[in-house]
Amino acid sequence: MAIARITKKSNKITAIDVPSDIAELQIYLKNLEGTKILAIEETTTSQWLYTELKDYVNKIIICDPTRNRLLDDGPKTDKIDATKLVQLLRAGLMKEVYHSADKFLYLQGCERI
Repeated sequence: MAIARITKKSNKITAIDVPSDIAELQIYLKNLEGTKILAIEETTTSQWLYTELKDYVNKIIICDPTRNRLLDDGPKTDKIDATKLVQLLRAGLMKEVYHSADKFLYLQGCERI
């Protein structure tokens, strides 16, 4: 997993590779100062990440990678993708996928008991 960040004062993007550990990520986010906007690509774990991380940031944006063409250009690594997500977010060009913190999530086609 990679984390890329940028501040309001600087246009310099810093990206680091980190282990995929939810507890460590929560600690990292908790220790950041200022307004925190977290952008994550839509994957099978996006809803889980949304639920686990929503209390550690001001806003979470789940990005639709198929609608954000910048993510398709060039080589693909976690660091490169994270950097591109920061660029899309800074430019206001990120296409979101809706996620909710509702406790009642239903699977389509399942019967309600």
